[in-house]
Amino acid sequence: MNLIIQKSIKYNMQDFFNKVIDLDFVDGISMNVGVTKDDEIVIFNLSSGNDELVKSIYSNTYTELKNLELVMLEDVLNYLNNIKYKGRVMLNIIPLEHKCITEEETKALMEKIKKFINNLESLLKDKTNLHMYLHSTSRNLITLLKNKGLKASIGFAVTTTDLNYIDTDYYVFAYEMINLILIKQELDLKKEVYLYLGSAYEMSSIFDYLRGDKATPLARELYDKLNLIGDYPDTMKKTFLD
Repeated sequence: MNLIIQKSIKYNMQDFFNKVIDLDFVDGISMNVGVTKDDEIVIFNLSSGNDELVKSIYSNTYTELKNLELVMLEDVLNYLNNIKYKGRVMLNIIPLEHKCITEEETKALMEKIKKFINNLESLLKDKTNLHMYLHSTSRNLITLLKNKGLKASIGFAVTTTDLNYIDTDYYVFAYEMINLILIKQELDLKKEVYLYLGSAYEMSSIFDYLRGDKATPLARELYDKLNLIGDYPDTMKKTFLD
């Protein structure tokens, strides 16, 4: 079992680097990534009102968003590459899609997605020290990333909005989507599986589900094969490792 710590509102970026990435039980970090109106790739925290926050990022330039705690992805990757960070660097790419009514809007959106992927490729090409993982809930985006042949593992974040199968290197299951039969199928195919647990309650609940007195034989079998993503490193360690 590997523990991945999610960058959240709990830490600013400097505190995240100082207090999290060197913990001996942490196997990697995860960050949410979006794109501004002027095509800057930024890291930001998801919280309540996510839709409005994402809309604001995509609708404004980086300069116009100075009031938000946005960090340039390029700066973070350069830092991690320079210190030769050995953990997994996971990017949860928030979908660029929005409702397109006209053909012109659809074309403009596709151009923006392609430009994002090209910019991301440029950022990653010389980060030889990093172990990159890229995932999203967007099937279209993941398909384009796979076809691009980036030096990164490509994953799909499973949600209630898209239950169709797509072949990727790894899968991220939100708490409400955890299904042991599906997870076993992916593990049998040598895919990596991550569970995203966004609260202490979800961590406790999943531990009981996998290791508690009423845990099924299948749950116990899969326990050590799973990877976890969460916001609270101390709680994750206490729940799953101690």
